[in-house]
Amino acid sequence: MARRATTAKRKKAAPKKSTRKKAAPKKKTGGIGRLMLGGAFVAGTLSAMIAVGSMLELDRASDEFGRASDQKAPNYALAEPEPTPMLRKDYQLSENAPSSTRDRTGYLVGGNRDGAANTGSSTQGLSGFVAPSKPQSEQSAGSNQILPGDSGSDMPATAIGPAGNDVPWRKYAALTPETGQKPVIAIVIDDAGLDQPRTARTVDLPGPITIAYLPYARDLQPQVNAARKAGHEVMLHMPMEPSSKSVDPGPHALLADYDRQTIINEMNWMLDRFDGYVGVNNHMGSKFTSDPERMKIVMEVMKSRGLMFLDSRTSAKSVGYSTANAFGVPAITRDIFIDDADDAAKIADMLARTENVARKQGFAIAIGHPRDLTIGALQKWIPEILAKGFVLVPITDVLRRSSQHATG
Repeated sequence: MARRATTAKRKKAAPKKSTRKKAAPKKKTGGIGRLMLGGAFVAGTLSAMIAVGSMLELDRASDEFGRASDQKAPNYALAEPEPTPMLRKDYQLSENAPSSTRDRTGYLVGGNRDGAANTGSSTQGLSGFVAPSKPQSEQSAGSNQILPGDSGSDMPATAIGPAGNDVPWRKYAALTPETGQKPVIAIVIDDAGLDQPRTARTVDLPGPITIAYLPYARDLQPQVNAARKAGHEVMLHMPMEPSSKSVDPGPHALLADYDRQTIINEMNWMLDRFDGYVGVNNHMGSKFTSDPERMKIVMEVMKSRGLMFLDSRTSAKSVGYSTANAFGVPAITRDIFIDDADDAAKIADMLARTENVARKQGFAIAIGHPRDLTIGALQKWIPEILAKGFVLVPITDVLRRSSQHATG
């Protein structure tokens, strides 16, 4: 039987191998990886923000440091308690004071309220000499010899005060070394006088520097004399009310709720405590210096006495500098607080910033305090800046350079 022919089975061709390489499968980023990447991004952003914030903080002229400084009080246990002199409304400016008292800073004279002349015995309770006032008939009809503030006006009082080189800010100015075109730095040490040992160490610093004495310290005149003999310049560090009610600015401080006469009364007590100072800067005072009406009274007195004003700027809202300008009082503002933080590294940072400010604008004013870390830092830093080409000068030298109202 014939067999049926069968077709041969074809073998299936083997699939051609692709020459393309298969791409490696993508690794999926896990949650931990994403977290790490996000953390790195956030950290970088925060670092940049901190750096920018630090620069902005410095560029705000240390206003935060000023506010913090406004909250720190020295040891008032070292203050010398003295009563406020009796209220007087009849002070007058005079150029006819006896020679024995003519050199007193911002010398004021006046008569009794009833018009009778003062005698030596009647003025023993007041700081400094009070000379007899001229009879009304002898005074020029056009003369406005009034105590600043007695005018009852919001405008600056017209008063005859010392003129030319006799104004205290010129008369008692420390000698300035030759500066040429070099940038200059004025160091002001506040709160001096209470802690006498540390104040003495401040006086031993290379100078000239400017030392601001609190008016209620003991042995003020001998301390001031020693500072001036060492070539330093002297200011009166006038206490004024801070914003915080829990902070005590000390005795005889100017308070924002005082009336005109009380402010004048307290100022006269403080301004007569010692001689040889060129002007005033505020101790604390964030609240008081922000009060335009009260600062007008202060500047009237300052103008009458031929004093300069350094606005410590314990508040960004201070009107001290602008009010001084309005009254023709020679004035200037601080640039840096050296030691708002009593920390060696931060003090070094602020001293470096002081150099930068001086390079940029030609001068810098830096305020510090008689503390161990500050004094130690200045002892090392002052020779270093002199070697770098800076010149240390008293505050009045910077005033002359920077102020258009330095005619006194």
